[in-house]
Amino acid sequence: MDVAHVEWMMEQVAEVCKQENLDESILMPLAILHDVGYATLTNPASANYYDADLRKAHMQAGVEIAESILKRVNYPQDKSKIIVEYVRVHDNWAFGEVDMYIEDKLLGTFKDFDYLWIYTKIGCEAIQKVLKKNNKEMLEHLRNEPSPIHGKKPFSTSYTKELRVNYLKEREIELL
Repeated sequence: MDVAHVEWMMEQVAEVCKQENLDESILMPLAILHDVGYATLTNPASANYYDADLRKAHMQAGVEIAESILKRVNYPQDKSKIIVEYVRVHDNWAFGEVDMYIEDKLLGTFKDFDYLWIYTKIGCEAIQKVLKKNNKEMLEHLRNEPSPIHGKKPFSTSYTKELRVNYLKEREIELL
């Protein structure tokens, strides 16, 4: 699932950066590197991505790996610093820390994509298994939780808001 997740995010990043004039040189490496920490912690096939301890651990492990990779490829230091910081906090919304995603459009857009993965066919099937939901329950989950920070500002761009609507329509056809 992780490879498909990253590949999907890369496609979305390329498009949103064009449409929203966002810095692809930060958002693309973040999409590629954000979950690398999982590789050191667990068997991805059996991971429960909703486990709080696993989320924290993968972010911390990801920081070290991302720093190493960015340094090895001589990525600009100023951009590397931002990317690494985003890897460090990219799932903090799960712990109630949401203001950073509202205040920073780039990080907020990344959060949108990371979350919207569960609306894709592959992501939905994978998360449905993790959550042990039947089709009706999974569809209700998708309908009732439009974003991890839906109470404040659910989407950072019109592109990600529209993406959710379109993917939800697809899942409604498949899951009904």
